[in-house]
Amino acid sequence: MKDILIVIFVLAFFSCNTTRDKKNKEDVSSEEIPAYRLELVWASDTVLRTPESVCFDKERKTLYVANVNLNPWEKDGNGFISKMNLSGNITELEWIVGLNGPKGMGIFGNTLYIADIDEIVMANIETGEITKKILVEGNPDLNDITVGDDGAVYISGSSSNTIYRLKDGDVTEFLVGEEEQFNGLYWEKDRLLLLTFGSSLFKAIDWETKTVSVLSENMGDGDGIVALGNGNYITSSWNGAIFFVSSDGKVTKLLDTEAIEVNAADIDFDQDKSLLLVPTFFDNRVMAYKLVY
Repeated sequence: MKDILIVIFVLAFFSCNTTRDKKNKEDVSSEEIPAYRLELVWASDTVLRTPESVCFDKERKTLYVANVNLNPWEKDGNGFISKMNLSGNITELEWIVGLNGPKGMGIFGNTLYIADIDEIVMANIETGEITKKILVEGNPDLNDITVGDDGAVYISGSSSNTIYRLKDGDVTEFLVGEEEQFNGLYWEKDRLLLLTFGSSLFKAIDWETKTVSVLSENMGDGDGIVALGNGNYITSSWNGAIFFVSSDGKVTKLLDTEAIEVNAADIDFDQDKSLLLVPTFFDNRVMAYKLVY
C-alpha cells in the first residue's frame, strides 16, 4: 500500500509540473503575439463597381478606390477610381474615369500611380487628371503597386510573374519568378515583400542580392499586404480571409467571409485609427475594421 501511495504522489507531482510548464509556455506565447481581432466599424454604400483596391492618402485623409467594374482583365474602358472619406462616405464616385481594370495604387508626391492591366497610369491627385500612361509589353496583367521612399514604383505582373520597376520614366524588370501569380507588394527599407495568389506564399526579396525567402505559407489567394510595425503584418486572401502574420511567420486567421461570398481584395491600413480597409470586389463595398487586442 505504501508503495502504491508513493507512485501516486510521483505521478501527481509530474502531472502538476507538466501542467504548470505548459501554462507558462502559453503565457509566454500570448505575451509575444498579441491576440488581435477585427471589429466592423462601417461598410460603404454598394454603388461601387467591383472594387479591387483601396489606397489610403494620409496627407489628405482620403481613400481612393479602384473599381474594375465587372471583368477585371478586360480592356473595356469602364474602370474608374472613386474617392471616399474615413467615415465610409463616397464623396466622388467617378473621380478618375476611362480606365480598364484598375487595381493596385500607390502615392508619391502629388501623383497617384494605378496598375491598369498593361499600363501604369499616373494621375494628378489634386485634379484627378490623368497625366501619363506607360505601356508594359508582354500581357503582364499588372496587379499591385508599392512606392519606395526614393519615388521608385514597383508593380507586380500576375500573368508575367514579374515585378517591374518604374523610375525616372523607365520601366525595367526587377525580378522574374516562377508560375505562381505575383500579387501583393509592400516596400520596406531593407527588402520588398511579395504575396502570391497561385502558390499562397508570403515572401521577402533582398534589395541587393534579390535573394527570395519564404516568410509564411498557406496564405490563401494572396492579395494585399499592410504593415503593423514590429515585424507584424496583415494580409488578405481574395476569396474572403484576413490573416495576421507575426514577426516569426506564424499565421492567424482574423476574418473569414468566404462562406457568405464576400471577398477581401487589396487592403490598406490607417495606422492612426488602427483601421483596416477592405474592398469586397463582387460585394461592391469597402468595409472598415478596427484592429483591437
